[in-house]
Amino acid sequence: MARIPELDDIRAEIRSRSHIVDWATRFPWWPRPAHVKILFYADGGIRYDGGPFFGLKQVLATLTAQHHPWVRFEPTTVNRSTDPSADHDNLDLAQALALDDFDELWIYSIAAAPQLAPAELAAARTFMDDRDGGVLITGDHADLGAAFGNLPRAGKMRMLPAPPASTGVWNTSLRSGADATFEFADQSDSTPQPLDLVWRWAGLLRKAPHPVLCSQLGPIDIFPDHQHEGEALAPAPAPVSEWPAGARAEIIARATIIDPSSNTVGRRFGVLSAYDGHAAKVGRVLADSTWHHHFDINLRGVPGQPDRTGFVTPGTGDWIPTARKIEAFFVNAGVWLAPPAKQRAMRAAAWWPILWSDIVVQGLDVRLDTRLLGRYAYDALGRYAPQCAVFGWIWDLVPIDARPQVLKLAERGEDVPVTEFVAGVATQQLIDSFGATPSRMPTEAPDLDVIDKALQGAGERGLEVLSQAVDERAETIRTLARRR
Repeated sequence: MARIPELDDIRAEIRSRSHIVDWATRFPWWPRPAHVKILFYADGGIRYDGGPFFGLKQVLATLTAQHHPWVRFEPTTVNRSTDPSADHDNLDLAQALALDDFDELWIYSIAAAPQLAPAELAAARTFMDDRDGGVLITGDHADLGAAFGNLPRAGKMRMLPAPPASTGVWNTSLRSGADATFEFADQSDSTPQPLDLVWRWAGLLRKAPHPVLCSQLGPIDIFPDHQHEGEALAPAPAPVSEWPAGARAEIIARATIIDPSSNTVGRRFGVLSAYDGHAAKVGRVLADSTWHHHFDINLRGVPGQPDRTGFVTPGTGDWIPTARKIEAFFVNAGVWLAPPAKQRAMRAAAWWPILWSDIVVQGLDVRLDTRLLGRYAYDALGRYAPQCAVFGWIWDLVPIDARPQVLKLAERGEDVPVTEFVAGVATQQLIDSFGATPSRMPTEAPDLDVIDKALQGAGERGLEVLSQAVDERAETIRTLARRR
């Protein structure tokens, strides 16, 4: 990181357009954020500060711009071969994973071979299965990135070999930019590709895309484009030795080919697939069809070419929301891939301060029912975190064995206020634990594990209160019916 001086300037750009404040200075009494350690691992000709793809400076700067007060990302950059801009180079994956207690592994592989050696696979399994480490895996067309094809689960979530970089059969997501033609350089202009998102029930939100595709500007429904992408897959969860029971991969975003150079115009292909391994007590996985969604040649454009300015350079009228949505994806990925312990730490760091937010404080002096208090909590948390992240934190409190029944009710279109009741109980438990009152502002925050302990049991208690509310409502309706 220290070897890439441009990062400071790029971070300043990001903080300015996203209006990021100095959280620690403005709110010194807030809890210290959860720290998430990410290992960036590249190979071949991929360079962090340049090379043929101009580097990964935008992604690294985005993750370290401190978008949220409840999380800090700490990237470490490693290259399998020589890269003077990396923190460490000439390390295999096992050696890289041994550098620190990493929470996540982000893979940028261009190599087709050799595949991971037994010692590397053993280190990866320990990281993914025993430590719940999250993995983001990328590659590109044909067999680019196939060197990681034998990585457990993650290696199966990208098509290998993918469609080649050949006219007619390629996975082209290009959108014409400066003119009406479709050409390779359009990947560096300011016209993104639209994404077709998969939507799901999301509590109070009712319907939302996957958490990595939510932003405070709305759904992340655009991505950088590229002439020959790979393809993200959702493989069947077999064998059980590799895919433990409780979770399965799913495609969460697709692209549609419109480039007339293709023989398959109208075809849709997977851009992102996700595996929620936490439900199976292993790490999560996010697979991307191409690393071109991350490289500076796509995000920052080509220096000196005024019609190839990428998505983060002032130019078109909508460049700010486009840039912020794409940057939100990288932050969301860092949040979602974190292990369960870090998820709990992020939730604790975000939840405790809302006890003194205006909407919750206003409700402390009146008798709020649990559901309404939960809605207030949703509102307060949503001011500092994407709504999908808020839903995830609340949903994680719901007992695992109750979740399928909740989802069945939601699929039938019934009103299922489970997350509102759980959020209300959780907030009340924090108020009771820390004596929060409008006139008693804190001077410092408790440790994150203390806050997390105060949140425990909120899921079970929330279901009990919901059950009581349903019984009372039913009795009221029966009483009304007997009036005849």
